[in-house]
Amino acid sequence: MKDEIIILIILFVFVGFSWDSLKQEAKINNGGNIPANSSIETKTATKEEIVRDIKEVERKAQELEKKIKEEAEAKKRSPYYGKVSLSYISYLNDPDPSREYMALYTNLNEGESVNITGWFLKSDRSGNSATIGRASIPPYPYTTNDDDAVLQQNHRVYLIKGFSPINISFRTNKCTGYFEQNRTFYPSLSLQCPLPRDEELPQFSSQLDREDECRELIERIPRCTAPKFRWKDLPDTITSSCKTYVDTQINYNVCVANHLSDTDFPGNEWFVYLNRFGPLWRDKRETIKLYDRAGLVVSELKYGF
Repeated sequence: MKDEIIILIILFVFVGFSWDSLKQEAKINNGGNIPANSSIETKTATKEEIVRDIKEVERKAQELEKKIKEEAEAKKRSPYYGKVSLSYISYLNDPDPSREYMALYTNLNEGESVNITGWFLKSDRSGNSATIGRASIPPYPYTTNDDDAVLQQNHRVYLIKGFSPINISFRTNKCTGYFEQNRTFYPSLSLQCPLPRDEELPQFSSQLDREDECRELIERIPRCTAPKFRWKDLPDTITSSCKTYVDTQINYNVCVANHLSDTDFPGNEWFVYLNRFGPLWRDKRETIKLYDRAGLVVSELKYGF
C-alpha cells in the first residue's frame, strides 16, 4: 500500500507539471491569453513513451522508499555504530559452552574509549539475549575485582558463552599467560610473559659452580610456567635458596607485582564470559545484533543465509 501511495503521489506531481507546461505554452502562442473557445493541441503519447514514463516513476518511487528506510534505520543506530563491530563466531553450539565465543573489534581513534558493560546481544529470530558484564583489571583467579569493560583503540573482546576457567572475566596483561598452565582457554591466551631468566635474580651461592647451576636451571624454565619441581628430585648441588626462589618467585602474582607499572603491562584483549549454558544462537539464518545501554544498534552479525 505504501508503494502504491508513493507512486500515485509522484504521478500526480508528474501530470501537474505537464499540465502547467501546456498552459504556459498556450499562453505564449496566444499573446498571453487563452481564448475561451480555443483548444490546445497536444501530442498523444505513444505506448512506449507511457511505459517508459511509468518505469521512471517506479524507479524514483523505489529510490524514495529506500531512502526512507535508510533514514529510519539510521535513527536506530548507536553513536558507536561502526566503532565497535561483531566479527565472527567460533565453535557455534559446541557441547562445551566455554568453547563458543564471538569476537568484537574496535575502530576507535587514539585517545577515544567506550564502556561496553551493560551492552547486550540479541537474536533477531529467536529473541534470545545475553548481557555483557564487568571484568577484572588486573585479574586474580577466583577473586572478584570487577571493573567496567572500557575499550580503547585496537582492543579485541572475546564474548565466551560459557564459564571462565578462573571464575572471572578479565582484561589480559603481560602476565596472564600463566593462566594457561593446567587450564584451557578458548581462544588461547597469549604466552608473552617475561622470561624468568630475564628478571633481576638474587645471588644464590657464593660458590660460582652452584650459582651457575641455579641460573642454568632458571634458564630452562619456559615463559608463563610456574615450575612444579619436587625438591627431592633436584640435585643436592642446587642450593636451598635457589629451590625456594624457583618455588615461590616464578608465578603469576609475582609477575604482576614486578611488572604492574610497566607501560606495556596492560593487554589489548578482553575475555568476557556470558555464563550461559545450552543453545543461545541458531545454527543457520541467524542475525545477532549488538545493542548499547540505550537499546540502539551498534553492530550486527549475519550467518547461515
